[in-house]
Amino acid sequence: VKVKQYLGVRMYPMEYIHQIGMAFVMGKPFAGDIYAMLVFDLPHSVQNVQPEQAAKWGRSFEELFETGIENIKRSCPIAESRENFGEFHAWFFSGEHFFVPNIALDLHNRPDLVGAYGALVGLPHRHAAIVYPINSLEVIKAINGMLPIVHGMNLEGPGSLSDNLFHYRNGEFEQLPYKIEDGKLKFFPTENFVALLNSLAS
Repeated sequence: VKVKQYLGVRMYPMEYIHQIGMAFVMGKPFAGDIYAMLVFDLPHSVQNVQPEQAAKWGRSFEELFETGIENIKRSCPIAESRENFGEFHAWFFSGEHFFVPNIALDLHNRPDLVGAYGALVGLPHRHAAIVYPINSLEVIKAINGMLPIVHGMNLEGPGSLSDNLFHYRNGEFEQLPYKIEDGKLKFFPTENFVALLNSLAS
Protein backbone atom coordinates (compact mmCIF):
# COMPACT_ATOMS: atom_id res chain seq x y z
CA VAL A 1 0.00 0.00 0.00
CA LYS A 2 2.86 2.39 0.85
CA VAL A 3 4.45 1.98 -2.56
CA LYS A 4 1.14 2.45 -4.39
CA GLN A 5 0.58 5.98 -3.09
CA TYR A 6 3.95 7.14 -4.46
CA LEU A 7 3.53 5.76 -7.96
CA GLY A 8 3.31 8.29 -10.76
CA VAL A 9 3.73 8.65 -14.52
CA ARG A 10 5.94 11.40 -15.92
CA MET A 11 6.71 12.33 -19.52
CA TYR A 12 10.38 12.46 -20.52
CA PRO A 13 12.32 13.07 -23.73
CA MET A 14 13.30 9.75 -25.32
CA GLU A 15 16.99 10.71 -25.21
CA TYR A 16 16.82 10.88 -21.41
CA ILE A 17 15.40 7.34 -21.29
CA HIS A 18 18.28 6.09 -23.44
CA GLN A 19 20.73 7.72 -21.02
CA ILE A 20 19.23 5.78 -18.09
CA GLY A 21 18.97 2.60 -20.17
CA MET A 22 15.75 0.93 -21.29
CA ALA A 23 16.50 -2.05 -19.02
CA PHE A 24 16.15 0.19 -15.96
CA VAL A 25 12.83 1.88 -16.71
CA MET A 26 9.17 0.93 -16.98
CA GLY A 27 6.78 2.80 -19.21
CA LYS A 28 5.70 3.14 -22.82
CA PRO A 29 6.48 5.33 -25.82
CA PHE A 30 3.93 8.14 -25.86
CA ALA A 31 4.46 9.66 -29.34
CA GLY A 32 7.33 11.02 -31.37
CA ASP A 33 10.25 11.79 -29.07
CA ILE A 34 8.32 11.41 -25.78
CA TYR A 35 8.25 8.47 -23.34
CA ALA A 36 5.77 8.07 -20.48
CA MET A 37 7.69 6.58 -17.57
CA LEU A 38 6.51 4.96 -14.34
CA VAL A 39 8.09 6.82 -11.43
CA PHE A 40 8.10 7.22 -7.66
CA ASP A 41 6.79 10.72 -6.97
CA LEU A 42 8.53 11.33 -3.64
CA PRO A 43 8.33 14.52 -1.55
CA HIS A 44 11.73 15.80 -2.72
CA SER A 45 12.48 13.85 -5.88
CA VAL A 46 11.09 11.87 -8.80
CA GLN A 47 12.76 8.49 -9.38
CA ASN A 48 12.33 5.85 -12.07
CA VAL A 49 10.66 2.58 -11.03
CA GLN A 50 12.95 -0.31 -11.96
CA PRO A 51 11.47 -3.53 -13.39
CA GLU A 52 13.04 -5.68 -10.65
CA GLN A 53 11.33 -3.55 -7.99
CA ALA A 54 7.94 -3.85 -9.68
CA ALA A 55 8.34 -7.60 -10.15
CA LYS A 56 7.97 -8.04 -6.38
CA TRP A 57 4.59 -6.31 -6.22
CA GLY A 58 2.58 -8.91 -8.14
CA ARG A 59 0.72 -6.32 -10.21
CA SER A 60 0.51 -6.03 -14.00
CA PHE A 61 2.32 -3.16 -15.72
CA GLU A 62 -1.01 -1.75 -16.95
CA GLU A 63 -2.39 -1.67 -13.42
CA LEU A 64 0.73 0.11 -12.09
CA PHE A 65 0.67 2.57 -15.00
CA GLU A 66 -3.01 3.43 -14.48
CA THR A 67 -2.42 3.86 -10.74
CA GLY A 68 0.45 6.23 -11.53
CA ILE A 69 -1.68 8.30 -13.90
CA GLU A 70 -4.55 8.56 -11.40
CA ASN A 71 -2.23 9.44 -8.48
CA ILE A 72 -0.69 12.35 -10.39
CA LYS A 73 -4.08 13.55 -11.62
CA ARG A 74 -5.30 13.67 -8.02
CA SER A 75 -2.20 15.13 -6.34
CA CYS A 76 -0.92 17.55 -9.01
CA PRO A 77 -3.75 19.81 -10.18
CA ILE A 78 -3.16 21.66 -13.46
CA ALA A 79 -4.24 25.26 -14.02
CA GLU A 80 -6.10 25.70 -17.33
CA SER A 81 -7.27 28.72 -19.26
CA ARG A 82 -8.54 29.50 -22.75
CA GLU A 83 -6.03 31.89 -24.30
CA ASN A 84 -6.19 34.16 -27.33
CA PHE A 85 -3.15 33.51 -29.55
CA GLY A 86 -4.02 36.21 -32.06
CA GLU A 87 -5.73 34.39 -34.91
CA PHE A 88 -6.97 31.47 -32.85
CA HIS A 89 -7.87 30.41 -29.31
CA ALA A 90 -6.36 27.40 -27.57
CA TRP A 91 -6.28 25.85 -24.11
CA PHE A 92 -3.17 26.58 -22.07
CA PHE A 93 -2.16 24.38 -19.12
CA SER A 94 0.42 25.25 -16.48
CA GLY A 95 1.68 24.27 -13.05
CA GLU A 96 4.71 24.50 -10.76
CA HIS A 97 5.03 20.69 -10.59
CA PHE A 98 6.68 18.45 -13.22
CA PHE A 99 3.53 16.76 -14.54
CA VAL A 100 1.63 19.33 -16.63
CA PRO A 101 2.16 17.35 -19.91
CA ASN A 102 0.14 14.53 -18.31
CA ILE A 103 -2.98 16.36 -19.54
CA ALA A 104 -2.24 14.59 -22.84
CA LEU A 105 -2.77 11.24 -21.11
CA ASP A 106 -6.26 12.36 -20.07
CA LEU A 107 -7.66 13.73 -23.35
CA HIS A 108 -9.97 10.71 -23.74
CA ASN A 109 -11.70 11.96 -20.57
CA ARG A 110 -11.86 15.59 -21.75
CA PRO A 111 -14.20 15.91 -24.76
CA ASP A 112 -14.27 19.67 -24.11
CA LEU A 113 -10.63 19.86 -25.29
CA VAL A 114 -11.10 17.80 -28.45
CA GLY A 115 -12.80 19.02 -31.62
CA ALA A 116 -14.69 17.05 -34.26
CA TYR A 117 -11.35 16.32 -35.94
CA GLY A 118 -9.27 15.85 -32.82
CA ALA A 119 -6.78 18.31 -31.36
CA LEU A 120 -3.32 19.80 -31.84
CA VAL A 121 -1.17 19.16 -28.79
CA GLY A 122 2.08 20.86 -27.80
CA LEU A 123 4.10 19.65 -24.79
CA PRO A 124 7.11 21.99 -24.73
CA HIS A 125 8.29 21.43 -21.15
CA ARG A 126 7.28 19.98 -17.81
CA HIS A 127 5.34 23.09 -16.71
CA ALA A 128 3.20 23.70 -19.81
CA ALA A 129 0.91 22.21 -22.44
CA ILE A 130 -1.16 23.73 -25.26
CA VAL A 131 -4.23 22.06 -26.76
CA TYR A 132 -6.18 23.32 -29.77
CA PRO A 133 -9.50 21.57 -30.66
CA ILE A 134 -9.77 21.02 -34.43
CA ASN A 135 -13.16 21.87 -35.94
CA SER A 136 -12.38 23.83 -39.11
CA LEU A 137 -9.69 25.00 -41.51
CA GLU A 138 -8.70 27.54 -38.85
CA VAL A 139 -6.37 24.69 -37.82
CA ILE A 140 -3.90 26.00 -40.45
CA LYS A 141 -3.62 29.29 -38.52
CA ALA A 142 -3.25 27.31 -35.30
CA ILE A 143 -0.38 25.25 -36.75
CA ASN A 144 1.42 28.38 -37.98
CA GLY A 145 0.96 29.96 -34.56
CA MET A 146 1.61 26.98 -32.29
CA LEU A 147 4.77 25.61 -33.89
CA PRO A 148 6.94 28.68 -33.17
CA ILE A 149 5.44 28.98 -29.66
CA VAL A 150 6.11 25.33 -28.78
CA HIS A 151 9.58 25.52 -30.35
CA GLY A 152 10.45 28.66 -28.35
CA MET A 153 9.07 27.39 -25.05
CA ASN A 154 10.94 24.12 -25.50
CA LEU A 155 14.22 26.01 -26.00
CA GLU A 156 13.59 28.06 -22.86
CA GLY A 157 12.62 25.20 -20.54
CA PRO A 158 13.06 24.41 -17.73
CA GLY A 159 12.55 20.69 -18.06
CA SER A 160 12.30 20.75 -21.86
CA LEU A 161 10.17 17.90 -23.19
CA SER A 162 9.46 18.20 -26.93
CA ASP A 163 9.55 20.87 -29.64
CA ASN A 164 7.11 18.82 -31.71
CA LEU A 165 3.42 19.28 -32.40
CA PHE A 166 1.11 16.28 -32.22
CA HIS A 167 -2.27 15.51 -33.73
CA TYR A 168 -4.57 13.68 -31.32
CA ARG A 169 -7.56 11.80 -32.73
CA ASN A 170 -9.50 8.74 -31.56
CA GLY A 171 -7.05 7.98 -28.78
CA GLU A 172 -3.96 8.12 -31.03
CA PHE A 173 -1.17 10.69 -31.25
CA GLU A 174 0.76 11.41 -34.44
CA GLN A 175 3.78 13.70 -34.67
CA LEU A 176 3.49 16.47 -37.28
CA PRO A 177 6.97 17.07 -38.78
CA TYR A 178 8.32 20.57 -39.41
CA LYS A 179 11.54 22.58 -39.64
CA ILE A 180 12.41 26.17 -38.79
CA GLU A 181 15.22 27.30 -41.09
CA ASP A 182 16.49 30.89 -41.45
CA GLY A 183 13.48 32.05 -39.47
CA LYS A 184 11.07 30.36 -41.90
CA LEU A 185 8.62 27.66 -40.84
CA LYS A 186 8.35 24.61 -43.09
CA PHE A 187 5.53 22.21 -42.25
CA PHE A 188 5.47 18.66 -43.62
CA PRO A 189 1.98 17.25 -42.96
CA THR A 190 1.60 13.48 -42.72
CA GLU A 191 -0.71 11.58 -45.09
CA ASN A 192 -3.32 11.35 -42.33
CA PHE A 193 -3.20 15.07 -41.74
CA VAL A 194 -3.38 15.93 -45.44
CA ALA A 195 -6.51 13.77 -45.65
CA LEU A 196 -7.96 15.65 -42.66
CA LEU A 197 -7.25 19.04 -44.26
CA ASN A 198 -8.83 17.86 -47.53
CA SER A 199 -11.98 16.74 -45.71
CA LEU A 200 -12.19 20.11 -43.94
CA ALA A 201 -11.78 21.94 -47.25
CA SER A 202 -14.41 19.95 -49.14
